Amino acid sequence: MMTVQLNMLWRTITAILLLCVFITSCSKEELLTEGTDTDVSPHFTWDITVELEQPNNWSVTAFSEKVAITNIAEGKQYLLTWKGGLSTGKKSDAILKTIVRGEQTKTTELDILEVKDSGNNIYELFLRGGGRKGEIVFTK
Repeated sequence: MMTVQLNMLWRTITAILLLCVFITSCSKEELLTEGTDTDVSPHFTWDITVELEQPNNWSVTAFSEKVAITNIAEGKQYLLTWKGGLSTGKKSDAILKTIVRGEQTKTTELDILEVKDSGNNIYELFLRGGGRKGEIVFTK
């Protein structure tokens, strides 16, 4: 009888611990910069990966609350906007627009946008929304 009760107690504790781990791993408040091995060479990753500052027709334009990744030859642009400037930390009201010539603009409201100033005018922006993660690393 005592063994059955201990076995049930063990199963209950295990189930509670697994539930806690699951809830923690699904949290929207996770820091995207923790535990990531970010490549500090200028690049953009979302539904494509683009090496920036390379001779490949892609360019980056950065303002204090806006970054545009543009390829005029392909007629494609990613426009990221937010509130809160380029200072380190999480930002609010972040939106990523995917603009393709001849198509309707796709707008993704981001759950998280976090800016990291890596020094030497290198900025790392970590973004998540619409079930995807991405990043922009650029020199300002």
